[in-house]
Parts: sequence; structure tokens; C-alpha cells
Amino acid sequence: MPHYRLHRDPRSSHQQISRRVRELGRGPILDVGAAQGMLGEMLQGSGLVIDAVEPYAPWANACQPHYRHVVVGTIEQAPIPDQKYQTIVCADVLEHTGDPVAVLRRIHQVAAPDAVYLISVPNVAHLAVRLMLLGGRFPKMQRGILDKTHLQFLTLDTARQLLAAADLRVRHYSGTPVPLDELWPAGEGSWIYNQLVHVQHGMVRLFPRLFAMQFVFEAVRSPAMNDKNASAGYHIEARASA
Repeated sequence: MPHYRLHRDPRSSHQQISRRVRELGRGPILDVGAAQGMLGEMLQGSGLVIDAVEPYAPWANACQPHYRHVVVGTIEQAPIPDQKYQTIVCADVLEHTGDPVAVLRRIHQVAAPDAVYLISVPNVAHLAVRLMLLGGRFPKMQRGILDKTHLQFLTLDTARQLLAAADLRVRHYSGTPVPLDELWPAGEGSWIYNQLVHVQHGMVRLFPRLFAMQFVFEAVRSPAMNDKNASAGYHIEARASA
């Protein structure tokens, strides 16, 4: 399994999500697919109660110091009491599942009716992927947008359709930049590095479909969709326009 590491860029997905969780201040919190427990570690000292579900046992064991409870297993199998959690974090998880709508509906069972959902997914319409496709390439990678373990490849539009199909209403979304600290670790802290960070932040804000590596959604439960709209959910491929 690849080892994920925390990015210091304030616009990275974990930084955005942990900051928003603190702002909301709504516990208890459930971190679905907690990996090595980065979110729990970032929330230390917040006074918020946070639990985790993680299917990979070594990562679940590593999580233990940062969470109240850690359940080893998938969210579909986890023995969690119904209608309990006020905040749900599902960061970089849905793209690894065969049926993300079913996963979200299972999460609904353990979430309070007014829970806030913070969900991040990669953007397959990023400029880098478009250029690779233009050259006839769609490589499988160890991590990132084209992670070889991804089963779902989402754009901004199809991600929103997926959430709508799971009866979630998006009330805010933002993009994340490419992690320069991984691409150019030697340059971190230099003037040109900092300038590139600022330029990238601006491009993500102006043209999120083209320059966002991930999308971070804040959503809440909505009334159940009618059958017609549900059937037109994320399974219909949206045009990945810039």
C-alpha cells in the first residue's frame, strides 16, 4: 500500500478539511477511510471527538493514538450505531469503491439527519490527464489522479451527480492544487517555489475543472430524489469542459 503523507499547502485536501472541521465544531466526527490517521492527528487538541473506520489493518493500528475508536473494516461492514455522527469525513475514498452511491447511503445510516459531509475526490479532467489522453496514454500510477486502485474516475460534474444520486446537496466546493512539495521537494521555501504555489492557487480558483487535482465538497442531506433524477445520476458521463 502507498504511504500517504501530509501536505503543508493550506489548499491541500486534508488541510482544507481539517480547517473546516474545526470551524464547524460538530462532533462526534467519523473519518471514513482514515489511512494512517492524518486527520485525527491534525485535530489533536481541538476538543472534538473523532472515530475512524479503516479497512487496512496496519493503518488502522497506526490510527489508534489519534482517535477515540478505530474500527478495522470497510464502512459497509463496520458495526457502528445508527444516526450518531454530526460530521462525516470521506476523503479520497469513494474513487476506490465499486458502488460509491451505496457506500454513501450506508454512511447515511450512521450520520445524524443534519450531519455535514466533507468529501474529496480526484479530478480526472485535470490538464495533465487531458494532455496524456491527447497523446494516447492513460497510465496506472502508484498514487494521484490515476492511482491504479481507483475504480471511479470523476469530473466536477459527475462528482456532483454522484452526490445528488446519494441524496446529498452540495452547499460548497473548492479545488486543490497539485502538491508541489512532492513534485519539487528541493525547491520548497524558495522564492520561485512560493510564487508557483500562488500562481497555482489562482489557476485553481479561476479554472477549477482544468487545474484542480481534487475537489472538496461540503454537503448535507437533501430530500430523496425522484426516480427519474436518480436514474440520471453520475452514471451518465458529463462533458468535462474547462
